[in-house]
Amino acid sequence: MKIGMIILAAGLSERMGVLKPLLPVGGESALLRAAGLGKAEKIHIISVVTGHRREEVEAELLRCRAKNVRHIYNKRYSEGMFTSIQAGIHSLPNDVDAFLLLPVDHCAVKPETLERVIAAFVLSNGQAVVYPTYNGERGHPPLIPFGFAAGIRDYDGSGGMRGFLAPYPFEEVDVDDRGILLDMDTPSDYESLLTHLDLPVYPDEETCVRLLEKYKTPENVIVHCRQVNALALRIAKLLIEKNIQINKDLLSAACLLHDIVRPEAAHETAGAKLLLTEGYPAVARLVASHMDLPGDYGPKPDETALLYLADKLFRDGEISSIDETTARLRTRYAGDSDALARAAQRMAHARMILEMLQNTYKISYQEISGAPVE
Repeated sequence: MKIGMIILAAGLSERMGVLKPLLPVGGESALLRAAGLGKAEKIHIISVVTGHRREEVEAELLRCRAKNVRHIYNKRYSEGMFTSIQAGIHSLPNDVDAFLLLPVDHCAVKPETLERVIAAFVLSNGQAVVYPTYNGERGHPPLIPFGFAAGIRDYDGSGGMRGFLAPYPFEEVDVDDRGILLDMDTPSDYESLLTHLDLPVYPDEETCVRLLEKYKTPENVIVHCRQVNALALRIAKLLIEKNIQINKDLLSAACLLHDIVRPEAAHETAGAKLLLTEGYPAVARLVASHMDLPGDYGPKPDETALLYLADKLFRDGEISSIDETTARLRTRYAGDSDALARAAQRMAHARMILEMLQNTYKISYQEISGAPVE
């Protein structure tokens, strides 16, 4: 029996914000990890469908050691995933019996899962779609008889692949593999996938130093990041003493890297995207919100709050009270009402966090700042 595999790597990655096929997953890209699943002896050909930023995706594919990999460009990729499925089917030889269908961001699947799906397909005499399931929930990749190919090519795409396959016979095979359910649509999904694979979601201190060097962060900015780190860790220690859980390693990494691309415009967004591409979604999440808190954020003693507050309290190389910093900002932005309004809102959020620490956790400003008590 001859099995093919279609890897869908053409999408826009809009919700992730960076190119998903190139995201690091355990020392290799998501694309190469997915393609590596096709090394199984029973998989004869792997067809990778490219589209958005095809040059980068196809260049990455050149690093794949498997000899049974090819790629095809879907010029209609912007019309949706179903067009990429159709393009992938067009690229398969007519002598395959069935094909596995795997979106590139479903790269946490175990190789053993593919073997079980293929074995179930053989037992069904090749007449049914085979879905892997985990705790009763279907995941990827399904194995689809190639006899359905003509119908898929002619289908109008309504309801996607699920809509097309709905009337056809199927088999379900239960697998001990939660990875079949995990994708990387968003940075949060990416973080969950890495955590599932027991991979780091933030860098250690040595790696932080290397990243600052790699991206040529100015020395004065690095000094500020270290100062913010020291202050945030001081606050974390005070909270931990009150039995509040703080991930000090994550907090430290975020503090050291929060201004990694400063003074670039919108440096918090640019920095978060850069750290995603480096494979650190947890620290990217904190960096993304160190200038402006998420709209639904309520004050709570977590890493987001501590980075935000420490960054706002450190100004010009020293710790300043919120009132002092607010006064300076009023002078600095006296002729720019929009900038002044943004600055005032940020300081109001910092005050909210500070008051939470003072009122709820009885941590004084003197303890936070390290100032002597008079």
